[in-house]
Amino acid sequence: MKAGLQRHARGQAMVEYSVVTAALLGFTVLGWPFLVQLINGLHRYFQSIYYVIQSPIP
Repeated sequence: MKAGLQRHARGQAMVEYSVVTAALLGFTVLGWPFLVQLINGLHRYFQSIYYVIQSPIP
């Protein structure tokens, strides 16, 4: 009887692992365009800061 419980627990752990892995991969794939836009926005923001710092107008 105890071996059946261990097998069930092992199966539950594998199901939980696969669900968590699939969720992480799914969120990564769905969130990728947003992440690219965020990185581009940060790049433009820092470029504008350096442009203001290096401008000749005091």
